[in-house]
Amino acid sequence: MSELESVRQALAQAVEQAAGAAELARLLVDYQARLDEAARTEADALTRAKAAEARLKAVERQAAQLAKNLAEQRYQTEVAQWKLESVQSSRWSQLGDAIQTKNPGTVARTLKAPVKKRPAPKRSDFTPDPVVPEVTVPAVAPDPRGPGMSSPLAEAFVVPKGPLVRPYLTVAAIVDRQTEALMRYEWRQVTNFGPENWQAMLEEHQPHVLFVESVRPGPRQGNGGRWLEALEGQSRALRDLVEACKKRGVKTVFWHSSGSVGKAFPAAELFEYVLATTEARAREWRSALRHDRVGVLPHTVQPRVHNQIPALDGRSPTEIRTLGLVDGEWQPLIGQSSTDKSTYDDVLTAYRQPALVIAGVDADPRVIAEIEACGTPLLRLTGAKPPETLDGAAPHPHLAWRATTAVTPFLDPIMDTIGVPSVRNDAVVSAIATVASARELDHLVTQLARQHRRPEQLVIVADGLDAGLVEKSLQPLGVDTVVHSTGPLTRGAALDRALRLADGDYIAVFDSRDLYGEHYLADALRHFASTDADIVGKASCYIKVAGATLLRQPGTEHRFLAEVAGGTLLARRQPLQDLGFADITDDWDEVLMRQARADSIRVYSADRYSYVCVRAIAEGRLFGSATLEGYVPAESLALL
Repeated sequence: MSELESVRQALAQAVEQAAGAAELARLLVDYQARLDEAARTEADALTRAKAAEARLKAVERQAAQLAKNLAEQRYQTEVAQWKLESVQSSRWSQLGDAIQTKNPGTVARTLKAPVKKRPAPKRSDFTPDPVVPEVTVPAVAPDPRGPGMSSPLAEAFVVPKGPLVRPYLTVAAIVDRQTEALMRYEWRQVTNFGPENWQAMLEEHQPHVLFVESVRPGPRQGNGGRWLEALEGQSRALRDLVEACKKRGVKTVFWHSSGSVGKAFPAAELFEYVLATTEARAREWRSALRHDRVGVLPHTVQPRVHNQIPALDGRSPTEIRTLGLVDGEWQPLIGQSSTDKSTYDDVLTAYRQPALVIAGVDADPRVIAEIEACGTPLLRLTGAKPPETLDGAAPHPHLAWRATTAVTPFLDPIMDTIGVPSVRNDAVVSAIATVASARELDHLVTQLARQHRRPEQLVIVADGLDAGLVEKSLQPLGVDTVVHSTGPLTRGAALDRALRLADGDYIAVFDSRDLYGEHYLADALRHFASTDADIVGKASCYIKVAGATLLRQPGTEHRFLAEVAGGTLLARRQPLQDLGFADITDDWDEVLMRQARADSIRVYSADRYSYVCVRAIAEGRLFGSATLEGYVPAESLALL
């Protein structure tokens, strides 16, 4: 090939790319102009109708959510009771009791006796009680400018009331405000008692566990402040409480969350079990106590309160706050007041306000974890002596959030160790998808295989493909698979058929055309621990089309919204089955979201990461509120 010919080809490619860019820009401008015109035409009618509808919907939504929370709590309690009964009624459990009688006849009868178990409770048996009478509201046309925020949680941070992970378990706790917030959803927590009235508390609440923390003097001492003298050995109140608990069979646990081992030792030795924050500290405690009843409970976060839901007025773009020791001087912790007049809810709100937090060398690691879990950028200082130096650049807030760990799974082995039943539902996920070619099937398998947290079940509706071939392709995934081979169906109808065959607690919709990062499913599931939503997805996401990368609906992350992208849906099974998928191909997700709004189903828009919508040609509705990020690979922006 001559040099002239090479130059001609390069020029032709440049012209073609420029033409594509010009056409894409023209489509964006044209689509936005049509949106603006439609918005102007309908503005007056929408304003009047939406004001009345918003007031009514807010009341209905609050009442419906309260009813759902109550029904869910009843269901979780019944499941926990059923699991406990199943363990107690098992043949091996009964055999252990029979062996202790040292009666051979009893042992033989136990082995022969049939084990009767009642059926497992179903979530569908615990439907929400009607709270608000149905009121008909005139239909309102959808806002062509895109969905808006629709929940108080999206406008101001509100600490939720529940539900509880272990509603059957009552724990009397002497803890600071941080730990009270950390544990308040893990069990039925009793904190309104002190050295003067603990006897009445034992009689009234009859706790299963006494959980005491090494509370230190300071603005966050919570109900532990009433016990400071007893914790330091200046009174017998704590010793008397522990002895009374032991006589009642109440398990006693001491958590050394901070401070020196030596200072905490006089209080810790009173307890049956001691917990440390690290394995190294646990070894110190085993040596000091001369027994092995020592476990590890690290500094963790509580997703129900430490999450990325924004605070009132959002984040300040210029505010920078410091934490811990900076240049040798102590800086106040975020949200703290020296007079202790601020509540911990104020602290949780303050975590979300600054654009950046600079943490000194002695900053509390618990506070650092909580700030990172709230999605606030945090930069650490290093160096034992001033002046401190910056520890590189602040890590990406999403990666810092992902690295934080929730407290719930850490408590399960601790409950087992101290001999207290710990039963809770582990989320079972069914992934559903439709494939129409071997290429789509291979691509889907690749996306599922890379998942750090894989689904337990995979339901595939294959359009025109041999079921045996599909099953063989899915075998490397090592998950339970259901394959339904069928003739031509719309995408919505195929997904609806897959939905009816799925039996997981959660349903994840995977689009066989799109890209999913390795943390996609794990991240999405984590948002259910932070919100009371029935559907989680992404309103804001990256789109790869015609060689360009777009960002759909920027600024709609971590909000309760009216719509999320179909390829990002993760939903509780029963609400999604109640909605169903429309028998259409192109806009099945838009129809689903409209129905969810009509039924007051809460939809949460999570982060923009770990997913890329891939389309061969530009689809008009994808340009709604989209911005052009440039002609760069979408994967480098999205797949963190």
